[in-house]
Amino acid sequence: MKVNLKKISFLFLALILALSAVLIVSVIKVPLLFQNFAKNTMQSQKIAQAAVSLQEASDYLTNESRLFTITGDWSHLENYFTEIDETKRREKALEEIKAAGAIEKTASYIEQAMNESKKLEELEYKAMKLVVLAKGYDKTPSYKVPAAVENAQLSDQEKALDFNTKMATAWLILFSDKYFSMKNAISNYRANAVEEIFNHASVLNRNNAENLEATLTRTFFEIILIVVFSLAFFLIIIFFVIKSLYGFIDNIKNKQKLQATRTTELELLRETYNEMFEIATKNENYLRRQAEHDELTGLINRTAFKAILKALKESNESVAFIMLDVDKFKEINDEYGHTVGDKVLKTVAQILESSFRSTDYAARLGGDEFAVVLSKCDDNLQKTKRVISAKIETLFKKLEEKCQNDIPRTTLSCGIAISKSGWNESLIEKADAALYEIKRAGRNGYKFAE
Repeated sequence: MKVNLKKISFLFLALILALSAVLIVSVIKVPLLFQNFAKNTMQSQKIAQAAVSLQEASDYLTNESRLFTITGDWSHLENYFTEIDETKRREKALEEIKAAGAIEKTASYIEQAMNESKKLEELEYKAMKLVVLAKGYDKTPSYKVPAAVENAQLSDQEKALDFNTKMATAWLILFSDKYFSMKNAISNYRANAVEEIFNHASVLNRNNAENLEATLTRTFFEIILIVVFSLAFFLIIIFFVIKSLYGFIDNIKNKQKLQATRTTELELLRETYNEMFEIATKNENYLRRQAEHDELTGLINRTAFKAILKALKESNESVAFIMLDVDKFKEINDEYGHTVGDKVLKTVAQILESSFRSTDYAARLGGDEFAVVLSKCDDNLQKTKRVISAKIETLFKKLEEKCQNDIPRTTLSCGIAISKSGWNESLIEKADAALYEIKRAGRNGYKFAE
């Protein structure tokens, strides 16, 4: 049987061309998958930044309306309505989120945050109208009262209040439980939206990584076939491309930067990805911290603290719970102003962090309320009490030193409850009862619950 070398040559050439064509398609698909990853990452960042902008705008309106009710300074009212009527960061953030193609659940959370922010305006308008009437701005031609404030509904009884009562009522509206509850709702909706954004992005990127891995696997077998016809081409692809791309996949799966390669094209790809990775990591860390930490003091907030307590329920280790209040904090605010009040809260927070272990958790629950949960306490109850007493005495001493230089005289009242079998909800009630007894006894002290 004769062999037709020409036919065999053409056959081998056809096989090489066919395999090369398939390989080319696979190689082209790789950067497309990376582009999808980049697109998903940038989209998530854009939506997350818009969510932060919406929160910042809402906080700005809150601050300006509160400053107006506290100081009566007309410029704060003007700043408030400049944001409402001209800057419009909330509306712009909502438009950016919609334009970026946010998933339905994320968009729903943002819409809810926006709606809550709008509801807050009604309380702010009412409070500002009380100040306008108290200061007589409505009777002064040089001041043009915005229609939204002018149309705010007040009862005849509220209109008839004297100057001080109107100012105090306006202040109370913007520092009421209802107002704080609505503000917390906005923060929670925004935090939920951010969580949905990153969960969605994580799913998309994981799918891209899996698709990329499958594509590279197919490419590998195609190269194995081509190696029969071209050993040199096989070695180049394996050494300079496949090895690096598999490393990229591992880095992506492990949320790491891509490692250096010896290929110019892949180096450009690596640099682009690493730049996006750094931006995404910074944004994710920032948004997570915003969602879990109190903005004023930097301590973990109530939501994050509840999550920690929930985790401690599943442990049988001894724990201690300390509830702390700043004594007569309202009087400090009234006498020295909220700026000094904020400084007092920051000082207390700093001292709390420095007075306990890294395995303990200090949180600001709201207002002048703080709490600390101590994990992995000694099973010996008396020893645990001695340790905690020493820490609180140190805390009081540090606070007293600060009062001599930086802040007005400030004291704390503390209630302490201990459990030998992990966290349970009764610790809060026991600590609160002990705290109440300290307050009733004159404050500035601590007591262990029975």
